[in-house]
Amino acid sequence: MYLTLGWPDSLIIAVALALFALENSLLRRVHTPALFLHLAAVSLLPWQYGLIVAVLLTPFFHLAKKLDNVLDWRVHLPLLALASIARPQITPVFLYTIGEVVWYLAKFARDKPRVKPLGKLEAVAGRPFVYRLEIKTSAPALVKLPDGSTVTVNSISVVEARAKFDTAGVYTPPLEFTYVNATRTVRFKRVLKHPPIYVLPRYRRALELGEKLVVGLVEEVTGVREYQPGDSLRQLHWKKMLKIQKPVVKLLEGRRDEVMKVGALLYASTPKSLDRVLEALIAVVATTLTRSDAVEVFLVTRRGVDAVKVDRRNFKAAMEKAVSLGEALDSRVFLARDYAGLIPQLALQPLDVIIGERALVAPLCKPGTYCIYI
Repeated sequence: MYLTLGWPDSLIIAVALALFALENSLLRRVHTPALFLHLAAVSLLPWQYGLIVAVLLTPFFHLAKKLDNVLDWRVHLPLLALASIARPQITPVFLYTIGEVVWYLAKFARDKPRVKPLGKLEAVAGRPFVYRLEIKTSAPALVKLPDGSTVTVNSISVVEARAKFDTAGVYTPPLEFTYVNATRTVRFKRVLKHPPIYVLPRYRRALELGEKLVVGLVEEVTGVREYQPGDSLRQLHWKKMLKIQKPVVKLLEGRRDEVMKVGALLYASTPKSLDRVLEALIAVVATTLTRSDAVEVFLVTRRGVDAVKVDRRNFKAAMEKAVSLGEALDSRVFLARDYAGLIPQLALQPLDVIIGERALVAPLCKPGTYCIYI
């Protein structure tokens, strides 16, 4: 036995509660429980009249959900199903909720989003990469980008994305699409593969920049001096020699006569560390060649030492050789001092600069040598 009000009184109560729920949703005073207040009043009506009132109040329920709903359909449907069993008057709202869920799930499932890069997706390891994507969807969606940020996409949108990769390779990070309907009761997720991002190793970019620096170097002659045995024939000042009839060599601004000696350990614990060692080696050699005619480079591998004299003409070939000799150990290394003298020392000449991973190069760093630790 349950309470049954007269038709006019119950209608007034139902409409009043529906307006109360709508008003409070507009003013953000209460949350989802207020959405169901008018259903309580409808349940007090005789079922014949309650069905009609429930149909009439469904738009109020829909609008209130759009404004102030925090629960999804997995909560709404069980509650409305139980209410409909107890009070058949609630059935229209239950059926409306089923229809809303089915409609939007089907709509979101049919959507086939498309992602198109606007420009070349080519990055350098270890450096921030900013690029643009054109994203097309047939329904509004929230898209989670590789850097974790989220953007709203509706129809066709151009978004700016950011990424950073530590090691070289081809990356296709996931793009997560989340569709949400107007009442926030239906959510649908889909994951797409990002268009391939080609990440170049650090040394590749360093080699390109180093080659431009070395090849594009303009020599500034500040004077001449008499030729001495051992001077490079490339430094002969031919125009001056024709005038004074004796061999002289050019004195270049900021140039050093002695050959700098640079050593590099071409093995490291990880591909990332090896990449950084090669990047540092290329940068040091290229910078040195802007102030010197040649650099003597000692390429240290686990099989021995290979000495190469590098100048502006063979810079690229020498650095590519260094890259080919590089080896990633794929193991952890720890800094240790050979106090007992048990570790065989490499037969290295005194160096001006030595480059390598800290744990591996520290035992070889001697007084008078500038050590670059990676």
